[in-house]
Formats: sequence, C-alpha cells, structure tokens
Amino acid sequence: MGNHDHDHDHSHDHDHPEDDSHTWMVTLAEPSIKTPSEWAEFKCRHIGKDGCWATELIHQQLPQFEGWSVRFDAQSQQPLALWKRYAFNNFEGVKLALNKVVTLADQHDHHPDVQFSYGFIEVSWNTHSAGGLSNNDWICAAHLHKALKHLG
Repeated sequence: MGNHDHDHDHSHDHDHPEDDSHTWMVTLAEPSIKTPSEWAEFKCRHIGKDGCWATELIHQQLPQFEGWSVRFDAQSQQPLALWKRYAFNNFEGVKLALNKVVTLADQHDHHPDVQFSYGFIEVSWNTHSAGGLSNNDWICAAHLHKALKHLG
C-alpha cells in the first residue's frame, strides 16, 4: 500500500491536513503570544465559544503583526475583527492578492471578509463560532503575511 500510515487514516483528519510541502502542521488549542512566523506553523481548527481571545491578550499579540489592526464594537468594546489593508500600484497586484486569500481560506477552512478596489485589498478575519478573535485569525493573518510579503 505504498508509504501510507496504516495506523491512522489522514483523509478524514481535519486538524492535520497536508500543506504543499507534504509536512504536517500542528494545531494550537490555547491562546498564546507568538510571532507571525510561529503562527504560520499552525493550521486552523474548529473553535467554539471557549476559543475567543480576551481583549487584554489581543492587545499583547497585536504589536507582533505589523500593519494589522483590531476593530472593536463601539458599545461593548468587544473585539470584532483582525484586519489589514494592503496597497498595490495596479489591479494586477490586487488580483494576485485575492487569489492568495481565496487559496489560503480554502486551505484552512477559515474565510475572511474581503473588500477591494483598483489599488487595495482589505482582509478582515474573525471567528464567528468563537464570537470574536481566535487562534484561527492569527494563524490566517500570519499565513497571509507570508503569502503577500513579496506583492505590492
């Protein structure tokens, strides 16, 4: 049967799908401060209400993500989304960035809100099932940073 793992059928393992280099990414259950490079080692997983990050922890993590901001609810000050606007000199850059976002979203089964126009794309991540920001949002922001760092 080739070089397949006989003890575990990975075809149904949503926590550890293979990436393009055929290495396994790990998942992270507990919130913790990391660099974007460290977050890029992780894969999104299903997160419930207990996975929502506290505002204080978000403020500690955010400085690691240059150019990213957090949108808060004006009334309750609850974190709503982690977002960034990427600027481009032409629409070709925007199209390339959109393709990267779509690919990343599908790979991680975590889909952002996206706005774009001729010279920019704005990407907002949040985890509806957690009711705010979760590890998944930091993971996807880190992967997007890596994917777009040479565009623009």
